Amino acid sequence: MEYNLSQKNDNQKKQYESIIEQNDKKWLKLAEEIKNIRAGKEGRTKDGQFAILELQIQQEEIERDTDTKKEAIADLYVREMKENLIQRERNKEISASEFANEIRKIREYKSMISTKNSIKDYDKEEIILEMKLRLEHMKKSMGKVPKEQADKKIAEIKQTLSDNEEYRQDEVDDLAKQNFEYKRKNLYYQRNSGKISKDELKQKLEELEQIKGKIPTDKEFKEMLTDLSEKHLERPQQSQEYEREVSKRDEFHRSYYLEQLDNQDINKWHENLIYNNTQDFDNKTVKYNLQTLADTTTQYVEYVGERLGEEYARGANGEKAELAKQFAMLEVQGRYGDFVDIYNSEETSGYDNPKLLLQLEKVNGLNIEELEDIIGLDTSSLHQDIFVATYEIEEYDYALKKNVMKPIKEYYQRDKNGDFDIIGTGTENKTTFVIDDMSFNVDTDQVLQGDSLEKITQREMSDRLIKNGIEDSLKSGKVTEVAKLTDDIFLNDFREQCGIPETWDLGNRTFIVSTINEKGEEDFDILIRYDNAGDTEYDHLMGINATDKSGREMYTTTGRQIYVTAGGQISGGAKEVVKTQTLKEFMTKSGHRYAITRNAEGKLGFNEIFRENENIIQGEHIDAYTYSTDDLVNVYEKAEIDQEDMNKAYERLNRTKAEREQSHNQTETDKFRDR
Repeated sequence: MEYNLSQKNDNQKKQYESIIEQNDKKWLKLAEEIKNIRAGKEGRTKDGQFAILELQIQQEEIERDTDTKKEAIADLYVREMKENLIQRERNKEISASEFANEIRKIREYKSMISTKNSIKDYDKEEIILEMKLRLEHMKKSMGKVPKEQADKKIAEIKQTLSDNEEYRQDEVDDLAKQNFEYKRKNLYYQRNSGKISKDELKQKLEELEQIKGKIPTDKEFKEMLTDLSEKHLERPQQSQEYEREVSKRDEFHRSYYLEQLDNQDINKWHENLIYNNTQDFDNKTVKYNLQTLADTTTQYVEYVGERLGEEYARGANGEKAELAKQFAMLEVQGRYGDFVDIYNSEETSGYDNPKLLLQLEKVNGLNIEELEDIIGLDTSSLHQDIFVATYEIEEYDYALKKNVMKPIKEYYQRDKNGDFDIIGTGTENKTTFVIDDMSFNVDTDQVLQGDSLEKITQREMSDRLIKNGIEDSLKSGKVTEVAKLTDDIFLNDFREQCGIPETWDLGNRTFIVSTINEKGEEDFDILIRYDNAGDTEYDHLMGINATDKSGREMYTTTGRQIYVTAGGQISGGAKEVVKTQTLKEFMTKSGHRYAITRNAEGKLGFNEIFRENENIIQGEHIDAYTYSTDDLVNVYEKAEIDQEDMNKAYERLNRTKAEREQSHNQTETDKFRDR
């Protein structure tokens, strides 16, 4: 829900919003120009890459200005807090001591958030300067400017980068000091106002000393802002009607679109990216990058790959765990390993079209007739266990006249030390194998894989990172399932219902989850992900809390439409409704009610309750993308849950999984027959 602003502050806000809107249009226009260059022949030339880089720099500068305007809007609300507090003090609504403490908190919060924004701005400027440095190197290599002029400009940019690093560190140190003083003064105020005892003050001051030098996390900043907003800002009145219209939502079901992307054939070219780059992956690799002391790109890749492999292998055993570790190493190598060695080179440009690993599979050998027919060639090694890595890479297809994602495969075997040795590489048309130090080219469609023994997919590993992050944050049991709320229109309205400041963005980081503890007790929650300096943290979404109701029968929509055929004509289009049970019910600050449910496929659902009487509950489905239900069956099995509804869920999921596998096996059999 939006907080009220005075006319003056609201007018200023609208001016900033207008600039942001114009910036968005400029950014999209530049994106279209970049797209057109890449799609044409120019995109493969140095001049084309140079033009793209210039446009990307403009995009970064626009984003930097947009962020500045968003920060200015947030500052208007801080200004409003201060003005409201001063007015309350004039009206004798608060005591002098309370006024002094609250005005101090507002001023110190404003100072800290300003310092934090300054740090963020240095980070944005670093990105822009790195791009400009790359641009100057390109000018130099392409002869666009004299060497002396280019060298001078390069030196200036490097000096600015060095200076900014020092200035940024000063800001970090200053923010840490401000954070310490803010918390220390709050403790003394609590003691003086009788909220804590003298002994408690001493203990808390000792605890505070342990975190001296730490800057506030994003979560702490949001908690400070929420605390101040609740005290010093006003919210518009909202209806509390028993029966209400459901929140605004998008008729486009993004979850269905995401599932369609997941189901594209990884062995054929496809229109859209399958690789699912989660924020958790970016946060982890940033964190590992900060930890590594690598001197070369190779050392960096090895360190990040090893640490990521530990995350991927959590909870897995035997071959599955080993395959997960190798998957991480190949994934990092594919994404980052083909860059110019920037550690030992003045060049900063890198390989900007990475190989994105989709699957690593262990198969029982290969059968390649073209090689088997070569007299004297020993192909026995191909009939042993082979590890097949399937990647996707974006390429321009001249026949299709557009960029598409194309498959690339790499074939590995373990040597006597257990290390992976590459023995073959292939595109959609040709594959090259090295046997007895000799290279052989064969048609890719002639490479037949043996039975699958084990495999790891990129989607599975992305799911694992998310679940690990939630388990580490909540520390309340095993995560059995995660679903992301994907309706951005609804989430904007949902944020208001929860009383969350408009500076918060719930898009792409709001989840519903199920967990199970050691006793086999299942629980459900609504979470938000916080990203801070390479760390990922999940916490309960503020402004919505569980009620004491659950397990009630409810009729809710599914997000699908029902069309009736009559006389050869399709008519209708009513929403499909199913009967289910609420697993846990919630209520927002505004009084809106929600329920988490689970369908026959085991997928979690989020529903807004819009009508209720003593006989019936009705809900409206909210679009959500389920990451995986694979863990659900496994954890139920290990927990040995005796509750009747849990047993039913277990049986239902096993049946659904078996049906999927049977369908998949039949499809594979049909493909083999067609061959």
